[in-house]
Amino acid sequence: MRNLEIHFSHPIVLWLIVVAAILTLIPYFRLAKRYRKTRNRITSIVLHMIVMVLAVTTLAGIRFDYEIPNDENEIIVLVDMSETEEQSQQARDEFVRVVLDDSRFDNYKVGVVTFGFDQEYAVPLTYDVEKVYDRYLKAATPDTSATNIAAALEYTKDLFENPATAKIVLVTDGKETDKKANDVIRDVAAQGTKVDIAHITSSYEGNDVQIVGIELPDYHINVGEECTIKVLVQSRTTTTALVELTDKGVATEQNTVATEEFDLIEGLQTLSMQYTFTWEGLHQLQASLKLSGDLLEENNVYSSYLYLEVYNNILVLERTEGESDAFVEMMNANVEIPYKFTVKTVYAEDLPKTVDELRLYDQVVLNNISNDDLKKAQTGNPELPFDVMLETYVNEYGGGLFTIGGKDEEGNANAYNRQDMYGSLYQQMLPVQAINYTPPVGVVIIIDRSGSMADTDNFGDVKLDAAKAGASACLSVLTERDYVGIMTLDDQQSIVLDMTPRTQEAQILAAIDSIKDANGGTVFPEAIQTAGIMLRALEKVDKRHIMLVSDGEVTPDQKEAYETYIQNYYEVDKITFSVIAIGQKEGTSAYKDMEKAVALGHGRLYTADNASELIYGMREDLNAPEITEVTEETFSPIVHNLMSPLLKGVQLGTEENFNKFATTLDGFFGVKVRSSAELVLVGDYEVPIYAQWKYGKGMVGSFMCDLNGGWSSTFMADESGQTFIRNVVNNLMPTETIRPSNINFDLKENNYINQLSIYSPLDETKGEYYKGELIATIDGEEVKMSLNEVTAGNAETLRSLPCYVTTALSASNHYSRCDFVVKQGGTYKIVLTKCDAQGNVIKTDEQEVKVEIYKTFAYSEEYNSFTETIETEVKQTVQKWAERGNGVVIEDIEDPWEVFNGFVTALPKSFDPRVLFMIIAIVLFLLDVAVRKFKFKWPHELIREYRKKKEDLLRK
Repeated sequence: MRNLEIHFSHPIVLWLIVVAAILTLIPYFRLAKRYRKTRNRITSIVLHMIVMVLAVTTLAGIRFDYEIPNDENEIIVLVDMSETEEQSQQARDEFVRVVLDDSRFDNYKVGVVTFGFDQEYAVPLTYDVEKVYDRYLKAATPDTSATNIAAALEYTKDLFENPATAKIVLVTDGKETDKKANDVIRDVAAQGTKVDIAHITSSYEGNDVQIVGIELPDYHINVGEECTIKVLVQSRTTTTALVELTDKGVATEQNTVATEEFDLIEGLQTLSMQYTFTWEGLHQLQASLKLSGDLLEENNVYSSYLYLEVYNNILVLERTEGESDAFVEMMNANVEIPYKFTVKTVYAEDLPKTVDELRLYDQVVLNNISNDDLKKAQTGNPELPFDVMLETYVNEYGGGLFTIGGKDEEGNANAYNRQDMYGSLYQQMLPVQAINYTPPVGVVIIIDRSGSMADTDNFGDVKLDAAKAGASACLSVLTERDYVGIMTLDDQQSIVLDMTPRTQEAQILAAIDSIKDANGGTVFPEAIQTAGIMLRALEKVDKRHIMLVSDGEVTPDQKEAYETYIQNYYEVDKITFSVIAIGQKEGTSAYKDMEKAVALGHGRLYTADNASELIYGMREDLNAPEITEVTEETFSPIVHNLMSPLLKGVQLGTEENFNKFATTLDGFFGVKVRSSAELVLVGDYEVPIYAQWKYGKGMVGSFMCDLNGGWSSTFMADESGQTFIRNVVNNLMPTETIRPSNINFDLKENNYINQLSIYSPLDETKGEYYKGELIATIDGEEVKMSLNEVTAGNAETLRSLPCYVTTALSASNHYSRCDFVVKQGGTYKIVLTKCDAQGNVIKTDEQEVKVEIYKTFAYSEEYNSFTETIETEVKQTVQKWAERGNGVVIEDIEDPWEVFNGFVTALPKSFDPRVLFMIIAIVLFLLDVAVRKFKFKWPHELIREYRKKKEDLLRK
């Protein structure tokens, strides 16, 4: 008991004690001394005074207020011992020491729990605070290779005896690798326990290089096909490292290694390695870094996998029967493994009726199928049109889609009909848009302002002014998607206006108007070279063009230089070149030179004798034709992406046409490529001939020509054309199987923790159950672990295992859930089978009800040394935890007063003694009466008399 206080409801009544004392003492002192000093008188007056005090204090409303220590306050310091926090061990331990020292006062019950991936109850709750810190330092260490704050909170909240008056002090850097603290911290607060957080930041200091991922090709790969595997590496320093790529199969000794040395720079970078997969089935890929002076070796190895299958089951939908015969025949000509084609007309009644039926095919080819055709396709389900089913097949399951052009009976575009495709789901899926389209143009207008341009033409107009008027008039034929640059030339070239969008008309006109003072000579080469450089840097246009406006001749020594520039710009960059010749007549040497120049630049030559002709010629030169819906002309497809894997085995043209097919097409359907699509083949003005893109999980490719032997007869008869189309079809195949699984499941992967959920029902009345098995090759040995049993062993045993089961597939959860932990890097296979009561695998349609799932694990996130890049996000997360836990983030870890703020260290008590006082007063009053009426002896007198009598008896 402490802080005792006496309170009175009516303190003024206490004055009655004085009055009562006076009234009692005056009669007493008026007595003679020999009478008032008697035993009875003194006893009576004392009792009388006590009775009066008790009576008066009772009337005054006396009350005793005091406090007793609260022994129900409990604090558990929850300490993050994971690898990342070890970098701040000194600050962490000092904080724990300060908290424990401060908790010695006010009767706190204190304990310590340490955690990483699992937990250790380092110091159970105790009042003996003096020894807690030493016991904490000597306690067993949890698994420090990962951080599971959520599990630590769940474990700790159940340790309190008085959760409503308890607090968890979470000491952490806030970096989680498994589960989420957000998911459980509200449960802690719901039982009345508060959560304060000491955010002690941590980071790995030192030069470290780590592998953060392996990127496999996002298209289907065939056995024997070389591809690019990208290893994503993050580095803190500039160094040299050896990257080793290992490929292991299952039940095979094949082990192919690709090794390459790379120069690393600071930051994230992608290292590309060429590799050829040489067998079908599972490929367990592992990339490893080898370098000296690295901070952490644990993050130098990364695992991935690829299951290589033959995908060749193709559904071809055609508009009219027999339209796909030439395509199918070409695809299966001279191939080792023939494709399995199922050809149906789009109006057939036996089309797939569900997405699962469509998933039995690896790819769908729409040969000359319009949006209207798809709408009329028979699915037998009005609520699931074929185009919706096809979109789900590609987007959600990863099926491939290849669209081929074609005409209707009247010779109009059918597959890429613009009016038919507008706003459709079919159009949404394609990498191209069937719309009215004029290719965007970038043009540099070079105006000659040499001395002769100050002369007048036949109509009295100054040539330079006419050239400026023509340049201004060009804007009327350009669209808002075009770009314009303005240059001048005389003895030297000058950039008047950099490449500028046509929409900035005022700026362009002002630049043209600023051209003054015609003087000097006429020098072409440098101006043409600069114009080409300006256009090369422009990426947002399909056509690049140089227009030269001049009246003069150049010296012969210039010809070779400018002709070389013009020829190279066209051959390499497709930059065309035209000339507006002022006052030049056909047959002159200057005219012939200009004629040769435009031939090299695949442009046009216009002559102008006056301003009107000049303006007309300049405007006409920039009138780019609109891409029509159907274009019938013979052309050689141009390769837009020479690095595309679709060109493997394809023989292109001669040196002059190195980027063109040697064969030809006789027409195409005009479309516009989408900005995010990959453009592979083009025609003039970079009009798409073949484009593809990733759509959800699947790939969609569109060929803007037919493949029925019409426009494409020459192309399909050519070996390179055939190879290209086969490459296209192979490339659009899924990267993993899309077959419907006869067991519906979901695998959620965290860092160490994995949760497998099974949704397919069982007939448990017949004893059906799911059997699960986890299989991996670790240190050269195959490890099998049953998912139907929780792995036995204590915490120390489990920490030593590479993987173990924490929640088993069992009757208690209806074989619907399994949790397992994977801690060692590698590729793991999960095998699920549906079994009967005798353990036999159940079959459906002669097929075992079985599924194989693959997963990879690289390393614990604790070894990600670059996590401090998200420190701001971590601080925000920690603040959110504290708010949800009804606690605070401790601001000063050297003085953590917030830990004890809000605790009730003493419980207030109150005692009303008035009833007791009245009882005592009555007893004493009666005793006073007795004292007055009767003589009495004191106890010592009674004892003395007793002893005397006893002595007298002994004498007798």
